[in-house]
Amino acid sequence: MAGLLQWIAWISGSLELLFLLVMVVGHLFGDANGPNAMTFPTTEQALAFAFFPMLSILGLALAYKWELLGGVVVLLSLAGLFALRPDLIKTAFWFWATPAVCYLGHWFLSKQRASRH
Repeated sequence: MAGLLQWIAWISGSLELLFLLVMVVGHLFGDANGPNAMTFPTTEQALAFAFFPMLSILGLALAYKWELLGGVVVLLSLAGLFALRPDLIKTAFWFWATPAVCYLGHWFLSKQRASRH
């Protein structure tokens, strides 16, 4: 089971990381936001951007080496986003937590197995 969780975490985390990086680069260098690229009219919008996607990107990158730390960072970033934007809780935004939950599950099962030996 731990091996399956690890593969799900790696694959889904890699796809999510790639998608988020492409979206951020597109917003930074593309014209999606018009001539005022990447400006945040309110502090709430700037914080939301910091929580998601930026902290999620950091957490997913950390999870390759440190599953516990990376998974926790991703979940905390989503919790911060949901605190700012409670309307997102009702959406499919929970999908973004999948790799983090798998990383944490794999870390937990690996620690359990190691303590039995």
